[in-house]
Amino acid sequence: MRQKKSGWKRPALLFLVLLLLAQIGDIVYLQYFDTSRRRLPVLMYHSINSREKKAGDYVITPEALRSDLLWLKEKGYQTVVVQDLIDYVETGAPLPEKPVMITFDDGYYNNYLNAFPILQELQMKAVISIIISETDKYSQLDENRENYSHLTWEQVNEMMDSGLIEFQSHSYSLHKNRGSGRKGIGKKRGESTEEYQQAIREDVEKGQQRFVEMTGYAPTAFTYPFGAVSEDSYPVLEELGFRATLDAQGKLFHITRDPACLRRIPRYNRPWGTTAQKIIEKAMK
Repeated sequence: MRQKKSGWKRPALLFLVLLLLAQIGDIVYLQYFDTSRRRLPVLMYHSINSREKKAGDYVITPEALRSDLLWLKEKGYQTVVVQDLIDYVETGAPLPEKPVMITFDDGYYNNYLNAFPILQELQMKAVISIIISETDKYSQLDENRENYSHLTWEQVNEMMDSGLIEFQSHSYSLHKNRGSGRKGIGKKRGESTEEYQQAIREDVEKGQQRFVEMTGYAPTAFTYPFGAVSEDSYPVLEELGFRATLDAQGKLFHITRDPACLRRIPRYNRPWGTTAQKIIEKAMK
């Protein structure tokens, strides 16, 4: 007698098809409809020097910066700062339709001399992460040199008062890449977790205290010097009140409602020889 074929295969196959469709639907929803997950390019600048012969991987001219910002403005991008990201994640505050974040590392005087007037003219916001010991140093010197000087506390306060510039921490004095055996706030070879955490705690906490003393404001984000990261830094930075960290991974930032997304926010370095347009158009494909 011919045996009757089992009927279990069709329901099982149907189930697998439905499961696959559901997964595809989730992906499509997250990419196109879930407004809590946003693509947000973050650009990283350093020195803005009027002498083109100084231009390089970490130096561009004011004219190049202006061109970048004008293109962003023409394309409908609106600048945000770290606090806007924190508010989006923690309270559900809205972001612009096309957000972008402009950041400057190290806190050079030429950010005040050359970049700040352009930002004021175009009414665009930016984030500047300063090496706090350098600001202490240059606040005591009468030495505003475009090539190498750093911001003074007077300039920091003036820029903060404009409502356009948000300041963050780039460490007190750990922005070093030689001599100490430590790269930025990276871990030394053979250093225990306890030794490492105590060393960076002392430096970063000093920077926070100095910021509050000189401005009445405590930075909410820590910007890793040289992009040197150790996971053992996470609990220390959180303990000191930082709710975000900035990295230099060279990829697009996807912001969600999950606070973990604010850890190691990736940024694109903007070197001489390219443009913000090229960087962002490639990133957003």
